Amino acid sequence: MCYLCIMEKDTSSINSDFLASFFLPDGMIDWFEIVKMSEEPNTGTAEADVLYDTVLNIYLDERDTREGERLGLKPNGFTEPTIIKDYPIRNRKVLLHVRRRRYLDAGGRNIILNQYPLTADGTKVSVEFGLFFKEDNGHITVNCDSFREILSPEGE
Repeated sequence: MCYLCIMEKDTSSINSDFLASFFLPDGMIDWFEIVKMSEEPNTGTAEADVLYDTVLNIYLDERDTREGERLGLKPNGFTEPTIIKDYPIRNRKVLLHVRRRRYLDAGGRNIILNQYPLTADGTKVSVEFGLFFKEDNGHITVNCDSFREILSPEGE
């Protein structure tokens, strides 16, 4: 088959969740849906910010996966977004803005149902991105202050 014939194929059948799953942390697309994406100039002042021209912001909202007895819960909006640093993509720093669903129970109390392993322990980076910098014994493999800054929680 010729290359031009492949390029002329109808690509409207490409599943966007399938494509996004290659760029988001493992399982993220199962729990969350992309609601918005934006790119802006990188104006950060951290040492590592010189590595990236722009910041890709990916906004994700938790999917409504209630079933069974949980169907009686009343949706009550979303939490404030949690910002998670993830692998850079094509010279872009990547920030995931994740909002979780809130529900009201029959008594009117606000509850959040699901807990997800979204960040590496003690960091603001995705689990996979955090593991990328660590050896089997838990030490950072890259001896660089910029990467330590990336791995540390905000404000530390």
